[in-house]
Amino acid sequence: MYFEGIILDCITEINENRSISGIFHLLVGKKSIQSVHDARLFQLEQYYGIYPTLRRIDLQAIVSNLQQKKLVDNGSKDGFYQITEKGRRHLIKFKKSPLYAYYRGLLYNGTDVLFFKRLHLLIQTYSNIRMKNTAFIPVVDDVDVAGWVKAFYKKNWSVTASLILYEELHKLLQGLEEKEAEVLVNRLSGYHHYGMSMDQIALNYQLPIHDVNLLTVGIIHQMMYQIHRHKEDYPVLYQLIRENNNNKFITKTANQTYQLLLERYSPETIAKIRKLKLNTVYDHIVEIALYDKEFSIEPFVDTKTRKEIVSVINRCKSYKLKTIKDNCNPYISYFQIRLVLTRL
Repeated sequence: MYFEGIILDCITEINENRSISGIFHLLVGKKSIQSVHDARLFQLEQYYGIYPTLRRIDLQAIVSNLQQKKLVDNGSKDGFYQITEKGRRHLIKFKKSPLYAYYRGLLYNGTDVLFFKRLHLLIQTYSNIRMKNTAFIPVVDDVDVAGWVKAFYKKNWSVTASLILYEELHKLLQGLEEKEAEVLVNRLSGYHHYGMSMDQIALNYQLPIHDVNLLTVGIIHQMMYQIHRHKEDYPVLYQLIRENNNNKFITKTANQTYQLLLERYSPETIAKIRKLKLNTVYDHIVEIALYDKEFSIEPFVDTKTRKEIVSVINRCKSYKLKTIKDNCNPYISYFQIRLVLTRL
């Protein structure tokens, strides 16, 4: 139900502006400007990167199943789909589930995995050391996470800290549905106890494996959201999600271009300085505009050009770059169109 609902929502919002490949890149969190742009443009930020292990073949199988159930139809061309009236009723049902409101994919992309790894290993560590067992096998095989947990434990080694962690988790889980809280707890490991695998949870709750993956991600996002909102109530858990990276852009190279833009270098000069193609610098500028709403696009797109691009988008009712370009004055570039799209 969960996976089908998410796919139906994506198909509805994208409305044939992107093929099924675009939805795949969105869900796996492809590190590209286009995928991030699509997430924001079609108001699907909550789904960005929520299923990084998804295989293309599995997505296509789900879509084929949706067709068989008559929840979607083939679109105007191959790879494009439209939701049916039956599909809309199915989507309404999905949107009534608590899980729908949990996802914050673009906000927590990457940090959600790190948070759960730290939490999982920290609970296992506290549980075993309280029982004076220092020879346990860590459930998380990640050197960086192990190092973080070790440093955290040295700083917060008292019995009181473990009790506070318990109280914080208990309070957090009370805000979830009973099944959601059970799924999360069943994943955790402790003294002489190892948490369930995704397959075991799927079997235990009679859920498809895709839904188990998406349910787990949704629960983690909701936990992180509540910790962020009420960090004074979760002093221990908040340390697990504190930001470690102040770089607001998706790539370091875009941040380097941004620093040169602040020094008032032109894109052409930046390309020469950094020995990059001009189009690569343009990609960086679009990325910066996506992530920094205070970044002015006026030096690259004047008001008249901006108005024309917006007018074409409204007239054509399309966000496809080629469609917009074909209906604009020839002097308007793809770069300018992409910049205007970041502000819609």
